[in-house]
Amino acid sequence: MDRMKNPLLQTLLVAGALLACTEPEAPVTEGSENPVAESSSQVITSGLLAPGDTRDLILVAVDTLRADRLPFYGADRATGGKVEEKWSMAWLAANGTLWENTWSPAGMTLPSFTSLWTGKPPLEHGSIGNFLATDQTTFAMDLAQRGWIGHAVVANRVLGKNCGLDRGFLTHLVRSKQAEKSAPRELLVTTQKDIQERKRMFVWAHFMAPHQPYEPSAKHLGTFSTADGTQGDKETLVALHTNPETITEAVVQNVQALYDEEILTANDYVMEVLRGLEKQYQDAGRGELLDNAVVVFLSDHGEELLDRNGYSMHAKSIFSGTTHVPLMILGKEWMAGQRVEQGIALEDVLPMVLRGEEPEGEYFFSAYRQTYYMVRDARWSLVHNPSGNLLGPPEPPKSVKYAYPVVALYDRSVDPKELVDVSKAHPEVTRRLLDALRAWHDQLQMASEDPEEKMTAEEMALLEELGYAGSSEHEGESTLTPWHGSQWTP
Repeated sequence: MDRMKNPLLQTLLVAGALLACTEPEAPVTEGSENPVAESSSQVITSGLLAPGDTRDLILVAVDTLRADRLPFYGADRATGGKVEEKWSMAWLAANGTLWENTWSPAGMTLPSFTSLWTGKPPLEHGSIGNFLATDQTTFAMDLAQRGWIGHAVVANRVLGKNCGLDRGFLTHLVRSKQAEKSAPRELLVTTQKDIQERKRMFVWAHFMAPHQPYEPSAKHLGTFSTADGTQGDKETLVALHTNPETITEAVVQNVQALYDEEILTANDYVMEVLRGLEKQYQDAGRGELLDNAVVVFLSDHGEELLDRNGYSMHAKSIFSGTTHVPLMILGKEWMAGQRVEQGIALEDVLPMVLRGEEPEGEYFFSAYRQTYYMVRDARWSLVHNPSGNLLGPPEPPKSVKYAYPVVALYDRSVDPKELVDVSKAHPEVTRRLLDALRAWHDQLQMASEDPEEKMTAEEMALLEELGYAGSSEHEGESTLTPWHGSQWTP
């Protein structure tokens, strides 16, 4: 079955090809009172692989960055920095095209980033968990074959040498969250010579600050949080999930405040690496960064932050807090200040940027392995647990339930956190989304049921310390095919 097309975007992208030679809107300047323009229906794109295009790809990713904690996605705190500070997240949002509804396929790092780099959902590329490496060809491998030079610094052990995503990169440095402060400088060492020699590059800068534990830099600690409030260390977060009755509004506020300070910490790293790259282009006599590259800013997934079940982390969840992620794209075809309401799946981002392909789909799908599913359209979200397993995912803390309803429907127009089930009030919508989920599942070209586990025992121990379940925890896990709409009764 062909993936579902969106005729509106198809029309817009054709129009974009015709308009690609026109000048973009002027960027927002210092002191602007309107940092992000009103929503626009016009999307201007062309692929970096088009004949005659010589620009580089700069991909900046902030791990565990939840969209709605950023002011340009509705947050009431200036977590994206100052709009007048060039290369801050706020500046990126104001000077590029911002996608309002970008959906990650999973609430975990390796499945999501593998979808980004392969253009496939996890059930097709095989990395359905953080311990399972893909053997699929990646965009990095394709670019390397075309003669591009790849450089990466990643600040998450999940993205280490055996994850399948290091392939294609000439340099691929792995740092821990605790050591990521040096990551911008280390990446810039690898790019300088290639920029001077005008070699075509693809660069992946990855930062992990918002991931638990929430330990913002000294520069930002106390900006929103209080020293005597609930802290963000792993033990405290596990205790809250284990004992949700202890959670008060004050607890929620301080945990979220620490997380928001971590976003500010990540913003510093983003600015440092992009400013450094721009200086390298300038020193090579090549002009500004955006004269030479397209910049893509995004995240792999978000964080629950105590929305439900006393759970603050992400691995157990495919609800909106973990799967609605930010996306901004900057380049000569990407209009400054434009906001695109049409949804896009994370796996469609690089095909759009590299090849100019239309983001496909009226529906957007997320899954926890092969057990729990979510389907969304422009307004509605439907979660489905076809096995009826009420224990939830076996992610740490394993002794605490995280129950998924068998079927539940949420109206994001009034319930963006997907908390109130309205399936009985809207049975026709519920059945339609179940049918869409089943149709999607039926047309998947499933990866091997037993993908190779390539990580060493030491690497797996490190991942478990980050709060992810090992493969043995999934033995005997319930898996069933999603229902047809007719199988559900209110």
